[in-house]
Amino acid sequence: MSLRSDLLALSLDDLAALTNRGTVKRAQREIEAKECTGEIVESPEGDVTAKWSDGVECRIAAGAVLADGRCSCAAAGLCRHLIRSVLAYQQQAAQQTADQPAAPAEPWDPGSITDEELAKHYRPAAFTKIREEFQKGILVELVRSTKPSARFHLQASLIRFLVQGDVRYTHCDCAEPAPCRHVPLAVWAFRRLEPQRNAGILATGEKTPAAPLDLLNELETAVLDFCEHGVSGVASAWTSRLARLEVACRQADLIWPATILAELGEQQKRYAEHDALFAPERIAELIGELLIRLDAIRRDTGALPQLLIRGTSADRPVSLGSARFIGLGCGARLLKRGVELTAYLQDSDSGSMVAVRKEFADNPDPAKTPRAFGELAQASAAKGSSFAMLGTGQLLIRGGKRTASFQLIPGRSDASVQPQAFAWESLRPPVLIEELAELEARLSALPPASLRPRRVAEDFHVCAVTGAEGVHFDAATQTVRATLLDRHGQRLLLAHPYSSRGAAGSEALLARLLMQPGDLRFVSGPVQRGVLGLMIQPVCLIWQDSGKRTALQPWIEQRSGSSAADHLLSAPAHLTEPLRDYLIHLQNSLGELFVLGLQRSDPLVARRWQELWRQSEAVGLTRLAKRIAPLAESLEQKRHTLRWDTRAAGQHLLQTAVLARMAQDLTAG
Repeated sequence: MSLRSDLLALSLDDLAALTNRGTVKRAQREIEAKECTGEIVESPEGDVTAKWSDGVECRIAAGAVLADGRCSCAAAGLCRHLIRSVLAYQQQAAQQTADQPAAPAEPWDPGSITDEELAKHYRPAAFTKIREEFQKGILVELVRSTKPSARFHLQASLIRFLVQGDVRYTHCDCAEPAPCRHVPLAVWAFRRLEPQRNAGILATGEKTPAAPLDLLNELETAVLDFCEHGVSGVASAWTSRLARLEVACRQADLIWPATILAELGEQQKRYAEHDALFAPERIAELIGELLIRLDAIRRDTGALPQLLIRGTSADRPVSLGSARFIGLGCGARLLKRGVELTAYLQDSDSGSMVAVRKEFADNPDPAKTPRAFGELAQASAAKGSSFAMLGTGQLLIRGGKRTASFQLIPGRSDASVQPQAFAWESLRPPVLIEELAELEARLSALPPASLRPRRVAEDFHVCAVTGAEGVHFDAATQTVRATLLDRHGQRLLLAHPYSSRGAAGSEALLARLLMQPGDLRFVSGPVQRGVLGLMIQPVCLIWQDSGKRTALQPWIEQRSGSSAADHLLSAPAHLTEPLRDYLIHLQNSLGELFVLGLQRSDPLVARRWQELWRQSEAVGLTRLAKRIAPLAESLEQKRHTLRWDTRAAGQHLLQTAVLARMAQDLTAG
């Protein structure tokens, strides 16, 4: 009977976290290929000794962790021989219990670890200092699972508990040796998470300062004034007013509202300069989000930490030194008058996600065919390297800046892009997802996007999969669809929309999925929870093909998959989703009204909103219809009223913008 439950609990991923992926692979290969044989002996006390045919001897003493094991080789630290010994010990234990069904691993709660156990691993003064840090305040995202995790937003660290109840087997991306100071912080935080929940976000410490009501009132008044005149009619002082309010928000530690105001100011500037990239619908989205956040700050129900809604001192621009970023794919977003490309990258040291973004205006000449996404992706993203190269390469940079929203701005920094081998199993969590059940638990605890940190890749993940099934083109939704499986059989829906500007990528994706469904190993992209479960919109897929890994970026691929072309070209071209189409139409109409202003609305605008009212009822959005109805009626009354109440109409317009933004968040993906 094996005594070392800690050694049996360590998975290949855990061992890689404690050493590195290369060491684990080499040890695994030596055992599987029987390059050497070993004799594993376990004493009654729990000492594990391994004598290998290549002359190496390893010993892991009873009560000692793997990192304290001893090997006769000359290597310092946790060598491959110790890893090999653990793998052989696990193999031997499995053979001894082959006739007994293995009990499935169950989620567990690190909050069950006692303070007495924690205190054994820290000096009294250090332990007291850690407790003071907890009482001062942390913002942490918790997941109870077979390998529980705690993600610290203020300290920008992630810790994982690898062995149940043993704080020595923890892995944190900070520089401290295990168990680091984040272990007690995480344990105490888990104790505050309700027992019935497997995931959640909470804040500790002193109560958040009271909401600055005067500033909130001033912000809401400014937005209401904006409704009256719109982008096209506001005085030049409006830009100065936005800038002043942005500064006031930052001084009041309302970081995310300040960022929204800065983006509104940028849209106002684009309109004034007749920039083709001015996006009316973006005005509506920003105003809706701003009001949602202001309302959550004013009410402070305690359902969400205020630091999450307001932003924190850590949410600020940062100047970069030398860094290496791993490209995880490039996606495209169709704007009303252009295209936005986004290349996603992970910092190899910190594990944080960043993105390089650029908007491309379409040619206003309707006779000109809009450029394909793949063609746009050849544009420079960093020092002469294209977006396509950035998505599948490694960016080495010295200098540049990272914004509060984690957008990477290379500027004139020294940068170069080199190829990568797509060893994505070495990526850092929580970006890397190896168990979909854990991801589902985490996503269940996240609030809508309008109340989350405004980081560009907050919902972006790389999912390790074992293959795809059910590959097809869905003519009703005009999407390439497939079901992906992880190593435990958990399912993830893949959905990639077809568009004429990205036709080559959609066709190549469908062809590759049909031809090599079992060779798919990783998929990256934004992940959402929907009625059918988890769904990913892929920006890059990695196949294992004859010992070599290859990538496909379906948004920007320029090579078509000929076997898939027939499937796509024969599909109906104009089938749509009524709900999604309606919400897009609503956002566009809101944007147009915010540009025009209520004072300049005319009978045509009134009729358009009457039709939107009827359409909202037709698609089943009854609550939204109740908000649109008074706005439509108010716009209709303008024709028959000498002293029309612009303020009342403005309130109806803002309430509609809020509900439209909430609907957009809930139907994302």
